[in-house]
Amino acid sequence: MTTERIVERLDSVFDLRIHKALNLPESVSTRVMLTYSKSQKRTTFKVLSAKTTEEMKRKITSWLDAHIDVDDLMCRLGSEEIDMDTWPKASNA
Repeated sequence: MTTERIVERLDSVFDLRIHKALNLPESVSTRVMLTYSKSQKRTTFKVLSAKTTEEMKRKITSWLDAHIDVDDLMCRLGSEEIDMDTWPKASNA
């Protein structure tokens, strides 16, 4: 018997590493804040690292918006960095 989880609202900060999914010459690691509201049908990603350029922040958030489903991401949230190059949908970049 499986239990279905329904999340109405989620605020989370996680570490992310991305490289091949954005066709970058080297890997980028940064911290990202996720805000999700089911009732407002809104998902927002914000790159928090001050060392990341504004252009790179836009690339990362655009890619996350286009390729990441919150339900899939919730299963990976935890204490470890999330490597987006291992993400099943990363090849769709």
